[in-house]
Amino acid sequence: MQKKIISKKEFIFKNFSTSKNLFSKKKYFNLYKNFLVQTLKKRLALQTTWLGEPILQLPQDLLIFQELIYKNKTDYFIECGVAWSGSLLFIATIFNVIGGKKIIGIDNFIPSNVYIAVNKNKKLKKKIKLINGISTNEKIIKRVKKIVKGSKKIIVHLDSDHSQENVLKELNSYAKIIKKGSFIVCGDTHIEFFKNNLHGKNKNYSKGNNPMTALKIFLKTTLGKKFKQDFTYHDRYLLTLNPFGILKKIKN
Repeated sequence: MQKKIISKKEFIFKNFSTSKNLFSKKKYFNLYKNFLVQTLKKRLALQTTWLGEPILQLPQDLLIFQELIYKNKTDYFIECGVAWSGSLLFIATIFNVIGGKKIIGIDNFIPSNVYIAVNKNKKLKKKIKLINGISTNEKIIKRVKKIVKGSKKIIVHLDSDHSQENVLKELNSYAKIIKKGSFIVCGDTHIEFFKNNLHGKNKNYSKGNNPMTALKIFLKTTLGKKFKQDFTYHDRYLLTLNPFGILKKIKN
């Protein structure tokens, strides 16, 4: 007898309904916190690579990026914070499949090996634009505006200096660039959940001064009220470095 399987629509609905508000449930939130406490000190978030280049992200967050890009048919992905180029190559690979235009990598220090890694792949390098400079600098903002040319399909990932001051500047700057329907992903908001900084000592950010605290301030502003947080991703994936950090612009 042939087995009957549920439809794709039913399957997806069951997934969403089962995971709804999962992150806010004490049992699962404690599980999440314990996982990060036990694994980040073992550099778990630094182990992922793409095409041989390190990515400073959990694999789950990369899958979330992929979902956002595919679902919204993103034209431009702005990455504030480049590191060793793994994330640039990852997004460029997805863009190469779905037809995205450019991933813009911005950093005030881009090592020579990043340029080498990007230039290795002839197809992917056409999708990547590297900009050397501070993400909130007016000249850099103008360059970004010129590249995206008012596109309504942009994702901005804030993953540079994680201090409240810098992240708040980035939020205010890039919120003005993107249009309704575009997204900002405020990276590493998990820092606020831990008394001891899991990223190590001597950082310019910690509990009380980090992307999450910047995000809370931003959302109370006139500009911030043009955005809505999307909680479905941290509920469905649970393991993320960016809880509460996915913002969709709902008003121009």
